[in-house]
Amino acid sequence: MPQTYQFEQLDAETRDYLTLVRDRDGKGAPGVFCARQNYLPVVGLFAGFALVIVTLLVTFPPTGHPAKEALLQTAGFLLGVWMIFAAFRVWLAGKSGRYAGHWVYADPETLYEASGSAVRVTDLTDLREAKAIQNFNEGNYQNTSITLNLRQDRKTFEVKDEERGRRMTVYLNAVAYMRDGGEDGREERLRTLSPEQMGAMAKEVAKTGQIPKAVPDAGNEFPRIPRPRNDGRASTGLLGILFWGLVGVGMFFGFRAVNAPYRDTVVFDRIAQLPARERPPALRLYLANEEFKANRDKAQEMLSKAYDESVQANVKGTDKELAGAFGDLILSLKTREPVVSLITAEERPAGKDDPNAGMRETALRNALADKLGSTVGDELVVFAAPTKEASNAVDTGLKGMIDVRWQFTDPGAVDYTIQFRKTPDDEPYLSKTFRVKVAGDATAFANALSINILRGTVGEVRPRPVVINQDF
Repeated sequence: MPQTYQFEQLDAETRDYLTLVRDRDGKGAPGVFCARQNYLPVVGLFAGFALVIVTLLVTFPPTGHPAKEALLQTAGFLLGVWMIFAAFRVWLAGKSGRYAGHWVYADPETLYEASGSAVRVTDLTDLREAKAIQNFNEGNYQNTSITLNLRQDRKTFEVKDEERGRRMTVYLNAVAYMRDGGEDGREERLRTLSPEQMGAMAKEVAKTGQIPKAVPDAGNEFPRIPRPRNDGRASTGLLGILFWGLVGVGMFFGFRAVNAPYRDTVVFDRIAQLPARERPPALRLYLANEEFKANRDKAQEMLSKAYDESVQANVKGTDKELAGAFGDLILSLKTREPVVSLITAEERPAGKDDPNAGMRETALRNALADKLGSTVGDELVVFAAPTKEASNAVDTGLKGMIDVRWQFTDPGAVDYTIQFRKTPDDEPYLSKTFRVKVAGDATAFANALSINILRGTVGEVRPRPVVINQDF
């Protein structure tokens, strides 16, 4: 049965013998040698460079988390560099005594099939016959498939050289012929030939097609044919694994060190190039990430400028106190969460319930949130109402940063109070009460009250840009 060894596991005599045969391309050897092409190093070389380039294109500029980007870069670069290194290592090791190469070689005793650092060994002492099939594809030669008939086994291997395949088949049949004692098994001189003499005669048969009449003296012409045996241990590769592990760790920390500042600069530059309306949310995300440090002052300056410009351009209410209080509230959002709690609540006498009160509260709250947001800019502030725990109902028991409460007094008139707070827990820094005439349903009520509040705080309401979807 064939056995597979690592080349360095074979005994020294067999390794020296096979190295000599390989380096001489079979010349001066008592057997037939045929090299096999190995395109893997070339493929690995190009694949390694391609992987490095693709990793560069995918991860640069590194805008993701530095550690995640470093892991991806390390994986791509480490594998790519390893493939490049492995290709050169195979080429450089091709002439070493620890690397077999890629070839097939047969002598009277053994068939050797080398693939990289491994050698597959088949004992030929029980060889009975060798049959060859030449394979063609559209008239082009592909390979020769040789099947060996052993005493209790069959073995098939391929040779990708038409002439070498023919010679090897003739050679192996000549060996089997001599080992059987000739045509009728009575030629004892053939059976008792030394392996070297048998190899010399079989090579002559492969060349001329005839068995020499005289037994050649192969003692000086050919090296001694060894019997391969396992005489060592294959390398575990622990040093190589440790080396590449250290290289990978070094790559990871190196990439992470480079990614962090580079990512900071790239992300900030991209934010700076965004349209004005898209910039504030991106600046807030930048400032919320503690890993971004290089441009924090610039980011805060740009964000503050956006608030200043919006208040200056859009907060022009007719009531200076209301406009000033509203503007201060918006400007206070520069360095904190851009959310303003908005409470609208109707106050009613104890024991008196009005089923339409909730509709009026909702209508006014939606109207104010919509108009104030569109005027100041949804990208700068979000107007939201706090809800009760485990409920979607607005908690009017809380105080809003903008807090509007009213009650009906005279028929058709409402007294409302509007208050401003920097936080829901603060005391109001402005509180004013107004009376407004209202009539009709909840929508009409909300329109009348919101118009009065909006006129006093922002003045002219700015509509949101209209987005037109076009199908092409």
